[in-house]
Amino acid sequence: MELLSTLGQGVLGGLVLNVMPCVFPVLFFKLNGIITHAGDSARARRIDAFGYLAGTLATFAAYAIVVIALRATGRSLGWGMQMQNPTFVAAIVALLFAFGLNALGVFHIEVAVGGNSKRSGWLASFGDGAMVTLVSTPCSAPILGGATAAALARDAQWWETLSLFWSIGLGLALPVVLIGFIPALSKRLPRPGAWMETMKLLVAFSLFGAAIWFFETLQVQVTPASANLYLYFLLILGGALGAWQRLKARGWSVARTRLGSLGLVAVVVLAALRLVAFEARARTDTPTVVVAAGESSVRDGQIVWTPFSLEAVAAARARGQSVFVDFTADWCATCKVFERTHLNTDEVRAAFHATRIVAMKADLTAQDSQLWDVLADLGRSGLPTYAFYHPDGRQEVLPEGPPEGLASKLHTSAPTPR
Repeated sequence: MELLSTLGQGVLGGLVLNVMPCVFPVLFFKLNGIITHAGDSARARRIDAFGYLAGTLATFAAYAIVVIALRATGRSLGWGMQMQNPTFVAAIVALLFAFGLNALGVFHIEVAVGGNSKRSGWLASFGDGAMVTLVSTPCSAPILGGATAAALARDAQWWETLSLFWSIGLGLALPVVLIGFIPALSKRLPRPGAWMETMKLLVAFSLFGAAIWFFETLQVQVTPASANLYLYFLLILGGALGAWQRLKARGWSVARTRLGSLGLVAVVVLAALRLVAFEARARTDTPTVVVAAGESSVRDGQIVWTPFSLEAVAAARARGQSVFVDFTADWCATCKVFERTHLNTDEVRAAFHATRIVAMKADLTAQDSQLWDVLADLGRSGLPTYAFYHPDGRQEVLPEGPPEGLASKLHTSAPTPR
């Protein structure tokens, strides 16, 4: 029964992921395609929905295989851990950039379902599902934590990990699947018209915005020089895609068109080999403790975040101070939203100042296996996570979602003066 309950949490958590900031731009792209082909047959809509679901489940299966393999080596695991890899982040940036160009009409990929059909078929839908899955993994959502923690647990069986990831994939794909298989829902979608041109622009710039956001993460992980070279690669990639579209429109023979396409692929590959060479950004040394006994974590109207370490927590506890830890990362869009709406507020700053609780930040933007171990000890596997470390040795993890009522919690968590 416990596994069934966790599977249900996975489905609900995956469903909620659709409205998270990192997923919605790509889902917006998919919905645009569904509306464009609203006049297709019921069979074509079902094939589209099935392809989307298959792409989602296949990508989560690949993720599960990687998790199972890493767990066998004793590696620390966490939801969104692949975002600590600059190559993965760069691949997401390139895909979002290409999808945005596609929405603008710079190039167009069209795969037939069968025969002479002109709709983008199940292969394209499979790619849409895979893309949504890839950009969803940095995101966390309410209800999702229980499923991801169980899937990533050290003692989880391989089939438990796979089924839990598939439950999340099912929830993530559910809106598109329901639209594809329930005619009444598809009929409620707006009909195609002139407004679709505006829609395409919104889709394109939403995708470009998502690409910029992921690129910001890449800039934190690698040196400025290697990040800038990657921008030149994106320029060449965009030019090659545009050239490919015009190549198809020339009406050349199949052999000549294929030869030209291979030439463009060669250009992109050579550009990648020459320009995509990431150098890790050197970490600057940071003090273990920046807030001394009795000092406030608020200075000049801003919260001073002490870099997290177990040694810093132990030192604060020894001084009789409680510690609040924000587990976050630059690639976690939900983290950034909660920082603006629930952490960086006048009420919370006043509470930190009054209680003298030490504010610590555990940054998982770059690879750090120790922090994933700390999260696992807290019973969590994803971001954001908020926790209190009390002087009496207690550890208290806040519920999933935004840290509601944090100011009040800070006041009640302040240790009694000795």
